Amino acid sequence: MAGAHVLRRTLAAILVVALAICGLTFAAPVLSTPAQAQNGRPIVQPGDSGTSSFHPLSPLLRLFGVEKRGRTRLKERKSERQSRQPREPVKPVIVEVPKEADARVILVVGDALAGELAEGLEATYAEVPSVRVDKLVIDDASLTEPGLTPLDDRLRAVLQGRKVAVVVTLIGSRDVRAIAQGANEAAFRSETWDALYARRIDQLLASARILRTPLVWVGLPPPSGQAKRADFGHVNTLAKARVEANNAIYVDVWDVFLDENGGYTSYGPDVEGKRRRLRDGDGVGFTWHGKRKLAFFAERAVARILGSSGANAFEGVEDDPNFIVLTGRLGSPETELAGGEDARNEPVAETPQYQLIVQGEPLPFAQGRVDDFRDAEAAP
Repeated sequence: MAGAHVLRRTLAAILVVALAICGLTFAAPVLSTPAQAQNGRPIVQPGDSGTSSFHPLSPLLRLFGVEKRGRTRLKERKSERQSRQPREPVKPVIVEVPKEADARVILVVGDALAGELAEGLEATYAEVPSVRVDKLVIDDASLTEPGLTPLDDRLRAVLQGRKVAVVVTLIGSRDVRAIAQGANEAAFRSETWDALYARRIDQLLASARILRTPLVWVGLPPPSGQAKRADFGHVNTLAKARVEANNAIYVDVWDVFLDENGGYTSYGPDVEGKRRRLRDGDGVGFTWHGKRKLAFFAERAVARILGSSGANAFEGVEDDPNFIVLTGRLGSPETELAGGEDARNEPVAETPQYQLIVQGEPLPFAQGRVDDFRDAEAAP
């Protein structure tokens, strides 16, 4: 009985202390508010991010182990949420077959996004010995730099030093900024900026086509954030107009990386039609599956220049009104007509066509036909 009495007194004392702490905790902001306002210190209200994590019943909770169990449960829930989130796909090991000595070279040029495109194209052509993918990538490359950019100079040197079949360009993700013009700057989206940027695009196109090398320009993908999407869209509009004016191929990948409502999404179908995470956490770059999808659309355009390569060439071109496959999936050698000599039809004897073409006999007259002169000859 004495022990129970002592326990009840102890619990009562603890409860009194806890209630006192509660009173001090909730009264403190009210009492200290005027002083804080006079001293210029920020006033912390309950629920603000700056409030203390101290709970008025913390001593009592710790006494009975409730607080510790609560923290443990929160950690468990956080771990469960993380385990349910899809993990970033790991890039598989790509083993390239040996390339032929005269393999056609696809040169990928541009900024960091071009580097990701090059990875996808390398995987696309990994098992094609007749095509090799090289890259000229400067991560922070931009067309807003004054004068000839380092990318222009290096591109000219590469093209003059080796034989390149096609140049694939992806650039512009770092171009949403002003362009220096002497002591002044042209603000992004201003008329002056548009004119200067169009000139920079023409400049890069001229460097890429110095030896009449065909060029494929891949447009920027849609980023996360409405403002940034509008900026990237503006860059794409200018690029598309200049690329087509220079008789190069522009590849629009904007819509294929949006959801059904036209909004940004990190997920979507990959090249096999499976739903995957396609975009990186920064809202601009790509995951491995996204790089493969980006490369898929670039390769379709490259196929117009290189022809069938055994990769994804001609896949899906049936719905492209600008591309017509006349001879099937594989073209004939340059020295032969489509079909070759074995495709000739043997003449069939005893037919009117055989009699006319092979034997030289006239076709029988048909009553009323324009070449039926029998009535005219019989007339007086």
